[in-house]
Amino acid sequence: MPPKGPWTRQGDLRRAGGVLHYAVIGEPAAGKPPVVLLHKLGGWLSDWRFVAPLLAQGRQVYAFDLPGHGGSHWDGAAPYIQSLGETAALLVGAFDELGFDKVDLIGTSLGGCLAVPLAAFWPERINKLALVSCALGHRRSLAEIKAAVDDKQGALFDKNGDPVPTPPELLTQIFGIVNTGPINAEGILSRKAAGKWIQPSERGVAITEIAGTMNRIAAPTLLVYGQFDKAYPKFRPSAEAALKRGKTAVVENSGAFVMQDNPPATARVLKAFLDEA
Repeated sequence: MPPKGPWTRQGDLRRAGGVLHYAVIGEPAAGKPPVVLLHKLGGWLSDWRFVAPLLAQGRQVYAFDLPGHGGSHWDGAAPYIQSLGETAALLVGAFDELGFDKVDLIGTSLGGCLAVPLAAFWPERINKLALVSCALGHRRSLAEIKAAVDDKQGALFDKNGDPVPTPPELLTQIFGIVNTGPINAEGILSRKAAGKWIQPSERGVAITEIAGTMNRIAAPTLLVYGQFDKAYPKFRPSAEAALKRGKTAVVENSGAFVMQDNPPATARVLKAFLDEA
């Protein structure tokens, strides 16, 4: 079970093939669209539980569990690839059912990669966009995906495709995380909850032309990186060049998982962007 968060209510939406789980905090505010939070690969909506209350001051915040993650459950076995396009369409359907004409969309890692095609191909639904620590790369072939994703089973997954517990030092080595102990302990639980959906979701990122899609984004966009992030800054130059209305912020004293590593600073950066006229 995920850690108990600050949410005022939680719910489920039946979509084609499964159920999307979400949590809410804050009240609707006139003239301000709801904020939608999307978590990282192998994460869950609880990743945002320390940031959401600060963003909900004066507005409403929704956090979603992505397909197969957290409390979102799909019928049958996980597919080989869970594409970003089909997940984006699921979310747009959820927005329709919840009555959202527009949202302020914030996504990290998998959630941020997913936010790119959503903002690019449904521009009328996005007011502002924040991409936090995301692999904003180019499309890979199926052969390249097999080498990059499938062949990592020995290190991060067992022979059945289920994630194995990771040592905390791995977070420092790969992502520059500062508070490795608690973040790694929760990550083991959230990855276990996602199970066999992690690799299909990772393949969905790899098979998507994210970098080449970013110039379609019309909404004001904030790129966010952690000060000690070792994984995602390499995507920053091309992302900054592609965005029409982009800016960049760095969260101090944090690795890639800024919303968990330094929640107060992350909330300040995001809230300042959302409050801009």
